[in-house]
Amino acid sequence: MSHSTIEDPLVDYLLEIKRKEDRGALAALRSGLGKRPGEAPRMIPHVGKFLRSADPERPSVISAFLTASLFAKHPEHAPGRSLGSALWNATRRDSNPDGKHGEAGVESRLTALIDAHSDDIPRHLESLVSLCESAGGGNRTGIDWYEFRRDVISLVGDDEKRRERVHLRWARDFWQNNSRSTGANSQEGTD
Repeated sequence: MSHSTIEDPLVDYLLEIKRKEDRGALAALRSGLGKRPGEAPRMIPHVGKFLRSADPERPSVISAFLTASLFAKHPEHAPGRSLGSALWNATRRDSNPDGKHGEAGVESRLTALIDAHSDDIPRHLESLVSLCESAGGGNRTGIDWYEFRRDVISLVGDDEKRRERVHLRWARDFWQNNSRSTGANSQEGTD
């Protein structure tokens, strides 16, 4: 089973909202941007039914609210595409003249996320998803929202190893694409 095929009822629900083009639900979910779980009452009817805990500090609760609000901002789903890959697709370079954002700026924002304290992760993620959204390109800058939700649980949780795995995967997906486009050889597996 691939990483992105693991079921998540919340993400299934979000994708259904997008399919139905339910602009009211998307607006309610966007009302949570920049807010902590429970601080945006309009989100609760959409997210509350998927919570296993009422503790706003639990990684699963933070992830549910954060994923739902960020999905509503950029509801483009691309199975198998990590945030790192979506960010790479949003950059402008010779092989991608339609990219909207400069590679150096995206790189510095991704590096800031990787270096951020877990309390600051939501703010950095909102900035990065905004880059994907503003770059347009539909599915080209879409994100695998199933994978994203699981990654956010790891990023805001206490397990440093899980957080590092997400950081490294997103970094690999961004910078490995960079190596391919510039013709550099990959050094993976040459420890």
